[in-house]
Amino acid sequence: MIDRFVIYTLCTVSAYTAYRIMRKYSKKRNKKLNAPSQTKDGRRLSRRISFTSASMAMGAFPPQSNMAQPIINGVLYFAPNDCPSDDELMEVVRTMLQFERCAGVPVGTMGGNDWRFRECSDVNEGSLVRVLEFEGGEEELLRLVEEHMQDDLREGRGDLPWWELLVLKNAGNGRSAVVFRIEHCLADGLSLVTLFESLVSYADGSPMEEGGLIPSSMNRKFQQKKAGRLSLFYKSLKSTLKVLTLPSSKFDDGVAFRNGIGGDMCYSGKRKAVIFNTVSLDFIKSLKNAAGVSINDVFLACFSQAVRDYNLHENCPVMKSKGKNVQFRALMPLAFPRPREEARDRSLTLRNKWVFVSSKMGLGIENIVDRLRYVNNELTKQKKSPEAFCQLKVQESIPPKLPLKLARQTVYDLFTRHSVVFANVPGPPKECTFARRSVVEVQILFNNLIPQVEILSYMDRVFMNLVLDSEAVPHCELIPIFFSRALVSLAKEFKVDVPANVSEHAEKVI
Repeated sequence: MIDRFVIYTLCTVSAYTAYRIMRKYSKKRNKKLNAPSQTKDGRRLSRRISFTSASMAMGAFPPQSNMAQPIINGVLYFAPNDCPSDDELMEVVRTMLQFERCAGVPVGTMGGNDWRFRECSDVNEGSLVRVLEFEGGEEELLRLVEEHMQDDLREGRGDLPWWELLVLKNAGNGRSAVVFRIEHCLADGLSLVTLFESLVSYADGSPMEEGGLIPSSMNRKFQQKKAGRLSLFYKSLKSTLKVLTLPSSKFDDGVAFRNGIGGDMCYSGKRKAVIFNTVSLDFIKSLKNAAGVSINDVFLACFSQAVRDYNLHENCPVMKSKGKNVQFRALMPLAFPRPREEARDRSLTLRNKWVFVSSKMGLGIENIVDRLRYVNNELTKQKKSPEAFCQLKVQESIPPKLPLKLARQTVYDLFTRHSVVFANVPGPPKECTFARRSVVEVQILFNNLIPQVEILSYMDRVFMNLVLDSEAVPHCELIPIFFSRALVSLAKEFKVDVPANVSEHAEKVI
């Protein structure tokens, strides 16, 4: 009886969502934005924010999961003796305070869909910059970044926006860093890229074009080919059913990399940032062109190979027993670009309009070329389906109507059934200055319930890291070496020249 009711409910919701998707494609509809207002003491209240933003402000996971606040840590590295001064950083702070979400804090009813950003009163600009002096090399700098990745941005700071600039100033001869720390409820990755267009400049003095950091190929993802209404309805129905049942899908198989992940897991609070070898973007593009795939296909396939090799190195019994049938999936965040006219409005620039798309990684495949073809096939199917749009419609319509406890449990169930979050964000192609100083490297670090990969391209180089519980996943420092070996293997198969630094890294003794 219950099973029939559940199936009936899923089919009804799926049919309704499919109908909504079909209407979206058949004609354009204008949505009236909620008007801004004021508090009783005259402080500005923003338009009502999305439930995605609100859920992260409320806490997207159940309290018993012990999950930390969702904080994005953008680490900007500077050459020795070239750390930005206080006055130079104040210019950045003042620019950021011009953006509505960077000048306020989210307020609303727990479990409600009435959340807005309330303007902070009399913000002390200096309180948004925190300076820690140290003396040491790269290991000490990374240790400090890891130590402060989870520092609270909410409690004990007074009426301040939920972001800060953490300056790690090296008093010695090593590099310094400014960690741009911001709560995820303020913005998604693409919104932050737009924000950074206002904060950085090209070092050669050339202008940074508006929207120039977001590749046109990202917009083309959402330009779906026209299809018949019946065909679109069927595809939308199928995609919506997949989206609705994903949190109750089968758990990924318990390979060594998934140690500590499961239906009763808690956030341990112990996180290590594993930094990958820096790779030339031209090398990745050569692999992409030779194989006839996308850049993201190359990254995901090589990471899949690295995880497979790590599991085998750890003598994982599940890999041996499951063979080609081992299930291992990634959650891939996909952000929807904002129209140019909205990106120009600093009350609308920052938002969270993104979804997670589930992707199989083909962990059981042995041959690197077969793995790449498998990953390419999976991601191509996603690009051609309305799954992301269906996920967005479900995300915007169903969770706000659920009890908060159930909505949080649904997010928890989705994460614990997957094995990794895999994100790729575009960056400037040329050297940039931040606070009038040249940025020599960038890493994006994010603590999540499960391991998270972040990839950023900058100055035609690829900066990549993996944040995870190093106690649950011992010897995780080997994964970047396995990743380099996967790149070398792929290059040999497609007769692409391998850069010396990649070959040297791949040849490290394990």
